[in-house]
Amino acid sequence: MDNLSFDKKGVPVTLLGLNNAGKTSLALRLATGKWVGNTAPTIGVNFETYRAGDSLLKIFDVGGHEVLRRQFWINYAANSYGILFIFDASDKKRTEEGKEWFWYLINNLKVERRIALAFLANKADLESMQLEEIIETLKLKDLSKFPKISYQIFEVSVKTSMNISNAMEWFTRKVQDFSKDRIVSPKGLIISSIFGNIKLFLDFSDVNQNLISVLDLLSNVLKDEEHTLSDEKIASVVSNYGQIVFQERGEIVLSLITEPDDSQVDAQRLIELIYDHLEKKVAESKEELIEYITTTLKIPRENCREISEYTF
Repeated sequence: MDNLSFDKKGVPVTLLGLNNAGKTSLALRLATGKWVGNTAPTIGVNFETYRAGDSLLKIFDVGGHEVLRRQFWINYAANSYGILFIFDASDKKRTEEGKEWFWYLINNLKVERRIALAFLANKADLESMQLEEIIETLKLKDLSKFPKISYQIFEVSVKTSMNISNAMEWFTRKVQDFSKDRIVSPKGLIISSIFGNIKLFLDFSDVNQNLISVLDLLSNVLKDEEHTLSDEKIASVVSNYGQIVFQERGEIVLSLITEPDDSQVDAQRLIELIYDHLEKKVAESKEELIEYITTTLKIPRENCREISEYTF
């Protein structure tokens, strides 16, 4: 989780594929609407945004060299609501390599929620494999064995923009739908300063029984220089009473306590919504803020207990 930034608006999706398949060119076309050729190889991860109507996607363009595939692919894909997998249909010499790494991704992708997958057979403007041949060679029909993955296969050309709009229309719709599926059971929420002063502590399921442990853990994490939070970093820790997913924005830290196996990406999305509410200053009172939080977290107001202020 540490590699993904959830503090900007938009739904996170991951762009994957072998090096030279056209990932960065696609990311730039989606971001700018223009063809950008001769892009430099992605070393690590690049970030772009794509807007379609009211929808905004945060695209993480992950490098396609082998060392990056092993280091980043699974982590980024598992923490996204959608995957754009781009395949160079004009490079038959790398077909087996592409097949190997595509199935490496699928077979190692462990997600608790639905995820969208757009398989993009790129470079259709060149002499390329036919779509039927790609489906047969890469055994793409086997994707039906993975019920959590909603997939569609598209023949595209990033250079000419052929079929890109159709692919992205389907992909964006699916991602937006799936981002509404929240697999989180909130146990508590803490709003504190980076200096350790708790402004609001809401208990939904007897977190107070472990209050000292929770505060000690947060204190150690937030004050440890090696784990210092920033606008570009999120974090999660798991202890015997559950998982704490936390994020800093400015001088405010939000810590959401959930069940140990809850989806971290969905927990971060909930934190985002609460942050946005705080920044807009919609709430005129603490009670109004609590009402908004319980509604966002789908917690009955009567199940929410406010704990007195504490300091780490």
